[in-house]
Amino acid sequence: MIKSLRLWLLLPLLAWSHLLLADPAFYRLEKGEQTLWLLGSVHAGTPALYPLPAPIEAAWRQSRQLVVEVDLTRIPPEELAAMGPLTRLSPPQTLSRMLPAPLYQRLVSAAHELGISPESLEGLQPWFAALTLTQAALTRHGFDPALGIDSHFLALASHEGKPVIGLEGFAEQLGYLASVAKYQEVMLSSTLDELTGFRAAFDKVLKAWQAGDEKTLTTLLREEMGPAELQAWLEQKLLAERNHRWLAKLPSLPAQSLVVVGALHLYGTDGLLEGAKKIGYQVKPITNPIAD
Repeated sequence: MIKSLRLWLLLPLLAWSHLLLADPAFYRLEKGEQTLWLLGSVHAGTPALYPLPAPIEAAWRQSRQLVVEVDLTRIPPEELAAMGPLTRLSPPQTLSRMLPAPLYQRLVSAAHELGISPESLEGLQPWFAALTLTQAALTRHGFDPALGIDSHFLALASHEGKPVIGLEGFAEQLGYLASVAKYQEVMLSSTLDELTGFRAAFDKVLKAWQAGDEKTLTTLLREEMGPAELQAWLEQKLLAERNHRWLAKLPSLPAQSLVVVGALHLYGTDGLLEGAKKIGYQVKPITNPIAD
């Protein structure tokens, strides 16, 4: 998912005092004979996230399969081949030719600061260059995608031999991301803005996630989306549309599935929690998230 970060909101002192007493938001969805567990993920983390709270670990032990946005451990070759046309510019186009000079110079400066060769970015679509910078910033500041919640459970599933189901294919997800084309220069500029203060910003995201602090987490994650026009597009295209597709698949998922998706997919009127209720699921929190 897009993880560029504009996160300047400080956690209120009162909320901070409760962080160690609360758990990540985690839900049981029940409809007829089907039970699903739903966990919102952060896609990078640190060792401090683990072990996960006991209710989550217990659900994993009871689960028969893992459901994630995309099963990145098994990408068909034909879908992997689709990555090039979606993420790269068509020659002879390059970033230095297509971007306004001030924006390109900011990109070059950020690349140098993160230890990336600007030349390696030249052939990338601006949106993919933005994601590449974000990935480098995560690594530079000690946040490991392999320690993200979805990656953690994918590794467990592989180790324990549990089946993995993807709610969408790799090429399908790339297609959603690539459709940002109209706003990709805005996205790149916003990402460059957000590289300042990156570590403190993502620390706040992780702490809000650990506390199950829905209000703070959604505020932080929505602020990272950038200007209003880009935020509106992201909320419609990358959240609402995909949520509606996923909700249509919930009834056909095997019982006793642990479903792990990006945390922002859970909340709001178009979120999975409200959507699941509308199609007949009983939704019950099974951890102790922070109170509003």
